[in-house]
Amino acid sequence: MAAAGPQVRHRDDDPDIFKLAISELALPHPVIVFFNGQTALNYLKSTSEIPFLIISEISMPGMSGLELRKQIDQDSGLRKKCIQFVFMTHPVEEKLVEEAYELTIQALFEKKFSFASWKAQLGFIIA
Repeated sequence: MAAAGPQVRHRDDDPDIFKLAISELALPHPVIVFFNGQTALNYLKSTSEIPFLIISEISMPGMSGLELRKQIDQDSGLRKKCIQFVFMTHPVEEKLVEEAYELTIQALFEKKFSFASWKAQLGFIIA
């Protein structure tokens, strides 16, 4: 039986699997991957670009995805960019879901376990 792509383990390899899935989707938008919220926030504050979409994990090293979203909302310049913000996370816990939606995100998805399912999920979110 042929392998259907890597298994998504919801660990440190998530960014690599995410980048692989995005590259296979051949999206028209440039993709920039950050490994923690502070680096992403620094980029957002230093660029004039308006990202099409931010897809964030809730639990990241250093600044969490929830804190990243809060920081974006508290910065008037970033808030005016009206950047779509989606969480993809695992596990999905009710308390985190409630906290995330209080931050006016557009959606929260639980990561799928197979690469093909995760790639399809990303394609759906971006579409």
